[in-house]
Amino acid sequence: MTPHQTVLLDELVNALALKAGDIAIDCTVGGAGHTEKMLQAVGPKGLILGFDRDERALGLARERLAGPLATGCLRLIKGPFSSLGQVVDAAGLTGKIAGVCADIGVSSMHLDEVERGFSFQNDAPLDMRMDQEGGRTAAELLADIELDALTQLLRDYGEEPKARQIAKRIVHTRDETPITTTAQLAALVKAAAAYPTASRKHPATRTFQALRIAVNDELGELQSMLDSGFAVLKPHGRFAIISFHSLEDRLVKHGFLALTGRRERADIPRDIPLREIDVVQLMHVRGQIIKPFPMLPSEAQIRANPRARSAKLRTIEKI
Repeated sequence: MTPHQTVLLDELVNALALKAGDIAIDCTVGGAGHTEKMLQAVGPKGLILGFDRDERALGLARERLAGPLATGCLRLIKGPFSSLGQVVDAAGLTGKIAGVCADIGVSSMHLDEVERGFSFQNDAPLDMRMDQEGGRTAAELLADIELDALTQLLRDYGEEPKARQIAKRIVHTRDETPITTTAQLAALVKAAAAYPTASRKHPATRTFQALRIAVNDELGELQSMLDSGFAVLKPHGRFAIISFHSLEDRLVKHGFLALTGRRERADIPRDIPLREIDVVQLMHVRGQIIKPFPMLPSEAQIRANPRARSAKLRTIEKI
């Protein structure tokens, strides 16, 4: 298995501007790289809450961070983003959180664990669940989804230009034999899409992305985190998110912009005489974006970890 390499490690933790004694949340513990760095920032009197819905990731984090767990500086919680608000509220910490971060999408560990079925590089059961203790697998989803719904799924979540051809081939094939393995699906998509062999991406890349997003409700969970993650922050607390593809980044960008009130400003008639303070009140400004453009990994980081090339970090501060 390829060792997990944390993307934008220093950049994300620096963006949170944590201080000694702060309480912060890592919504995606994963390999625990960001979590460990955050623990160093808040010190022995601080607290980090670490969320992940993958029990294997949490197990690795327990081993790596046994010391902070023993001293109470770290609490690990198994659950999706949608449980964040409820957990924080139950702990009496809403409005006391100095920083919330997330490194969203599929991790290197998921891709490298062949049996999880996230990658088509090796043959494996077509699973794709981040939480393997429940929910439908990708194979189960493909077994009964209707043609129109599958076409829309591939278009919306995979941005696949040949969604209809691929969906038709999947539906036709499953009527004769179940689609249960990654190699089977990859070969089927390759034949249906008929992309040039010189194409940089494997023809099945977008299809696998779409299915993974659907199986794990990734965009729904991300929207839930955007809402609850900002709500639990204290004034001047920061929210930092790393995304890896355009669907995620678009949701984060627009979610953060909505919190700044900029969309509401565009709806205010220009011919009404208003002071800037009046405009701000009408805009319902709740946060300010730290930098107007996302932070990207350096060339050195990309060389060391090619999977980092599409990472984008955006940060907002609560007013």
